[in-house]
Amino acid sequence: MPQVASRYAKSLIDTAIEKGQLEQVNTDMKMVLVACRKLKDLSLLLKSPLIKTDKKIKIFREIFKDQISQITEEFIILVTKNRREAMLETIAEDFIEQYKVKMNIITATVTSAVKLDTQLLAQMKEVLNKSYHATIEIVEKIDQRLIGGFILRIGDKEADLSVQRQLNQLRKNFNQSYLLN
Repeated sequence: MPQVASRYAKSLIDTAIEKGQLEQVNTDMKMVLVACRKLKDLSLLLKSPLIKTDKKIKIFREIFKDQISQITEEFIILVTKNRREAMLETIAEDFIEQYKVKMNIITATVTSAVKLDTQLLAQMKEVLNKSYHATIEIVEKIDQRLIGGFILRIGDKEADLSVQRQLNQLRKNFNQSYLLN
């Protein structure tokens, strides 16, 4: 099923590029993804085999009325008519990921004990943009257990500059030197 979602997402990207509306459709798919994740009734509707296709299309139109482009609306209708509406959340996720690849956007996750200063985030983003020769999108997470500092993750790379890691390293070094003496 994930491969099917990926193909639908690729088809939508190709159509959006052809029509010159890639940015708008990306915004639409972010909205669709949020709706699928946050609206429990929508999630149930997507998965229900009891609700007829026409009824689902009518509900989609009501939910997204005047908020999404015609391309996205027609795409959702097509997906629904093909009985793939239960995959809409996965299709939206795949679309966003494929969009990021096409636009050379890399997501960096910064986890810190407190919300970081916007100036520091801007500086971090600038350095990363230059280092990766890409547009960096920063996602912030808060974890008070870090005490201070931050952890930066990009793909499978991680830089742990947290106080918690430093304390753990000190503890480990202390225990090793204590055992050696």
